[in-house]
Amino acid sequence: MSTPPPAPLWPLGRQLAAIAEGSLTPAALMAATRARARQFARFRAFSALDEAGGDPAPGPLAGATLAVKGNIPVAGLPHTEGSALHVGRIAPADAAMVAALRKAGAVPLGMTTLSELAMYAVENPFEPMGLNPWDVSRTAGGSSTGSGVAVALGLAALGLGTDTAGSVRNPAVHCGIVGFKPGFGVWDYAGVPVWSPSLDTLGLLGRRVDCVARGAAALGTPSGPPPPRLRLLVPARLVAGVADGATRTLFAAALSRLAAHGIALTEAEVPLWAEADAAVGTIALAEGGAALRALPAEAPIGAHLKARAALSAQLPTEQVAAARDVLARFAAGLQTLLDRVAADAVVTPGWPFAAPPIPATTVDFDGRAVPLDPARSIFMRTANAAGAPALVLPAGLYPAEGVPFALHLLGRRGGDGALLALAAQVEAALPEAPVPPVALTGL
Repeated sequence: MSTPPPAPLWPLGRQLAAIAEGSLTPAALMAATRARARQFARFRAFSALDEAGGDPAPGPLAGATLAVKGNIPVAGLPHTEGSALHVGRIAPADAAMVAALRKAGAVPLGMTTLSELAMYAVENPFEPMGLNPWDVSRTAGGSSTGSGVAVALGLAALGLGTDTAGSVRNPAVHCGIVGFKPGFGVWDYAGVPVWSPSLDTLGLLGRRVDCVARGAAALGTPSGPPPPRLRLLVPARLVAGVADGATRTLFAAALSRLAAHGIALTEAEVPLWAEADAAVGTIALAEGGAALRALPAEAPIGAHLKARAALSAQLPTEQVAAARDVLARFAAGLQTLLDRVAADAVVTPGWPFAAPPIPATTVDFDGRAVPLDPARSIFMRTANAAGAPALVLPAGLYPAEGVPFALHLLGRRGGDGALLALAAQVEAALPEAPVPPVALTGL
């Protein structure tokens, strides 16, 4: 007989129900979760733990444990943004989102590891990033790495992160959990450093759709009513051209399950998809690079960021302007297409291949070597291009690598609550997501 998971590994809804009925206290849950954080310290989810804690405020999330990405200020805790640039800095106040979640009853347990200054990279020389609980030799995603690792291992019920071009959804894919990015500007970004003002959003991570939906509801984004007849748009030719064979097989199996559960699937190609993906890369480089170049010349940032700053200086202004035009046309075209085919969202894989080894710069794509960048981003960045909500949820394991496969859902702009509702329907059609074996054994 298998050992039942401990309370910190329960989905948030089950934790809150146990607290409401009195079989679990917030203090006991927080103590057990902090103990797990120390037990699993080798996975480097947290850069700093708040051992003091405190009683939760009464509210819909009373007792929920929260892991906060290290670029999001939490009063009294280190606010390093994962960089030597801010070593020793302590946040004087909560960011608006942290304050809102705290008011709803969530308790921040600590700061999580991330790519330096939240600019995507798989390694961070100043603050070593979280390790994939499925395979420590493979990436756990970035830049909200530690928040994803914490949720996957049961070191927090909710993870808070930021997403400029997939940074909440990447770790959700590779850690086998749910990651939700709202539409651009939907949640209050106040207090969080802004590196790409055209793209930056916040996001939540949880074990299941219901977990992030509860967090979103506390932030003013309740789930909408489920669509009476859920229809998803499948860009089949795109997937066939950019995903490897293992990913295509897993994607086909997931779609078969959705169809068997009455979810309608319509094949159509989204205009400007690849162009929008590239345009997000251009704008993120332009805006982030400009902010990096504004730092003092002696600023102690890593070589990766120095190279990024130098590369951004070479971007022609007309290329950036053209990228912004692509984003506007892609967003309009996506909405028009969804209306025309009466679809509620676009469904794709999360990544086009399994989580690669951490130092990899290329991946084996059906027998040929393909550069990891920008190939990895093809399904992620278009959500940022459209300014629309997006969500990833686990949908199986790669048989050879033993790491998670995920579906990515791209919703309509302004349809954040609707996306959460339809994601719950999609989740119900899929097998229950497994927990990383190490999270149960501790070995």
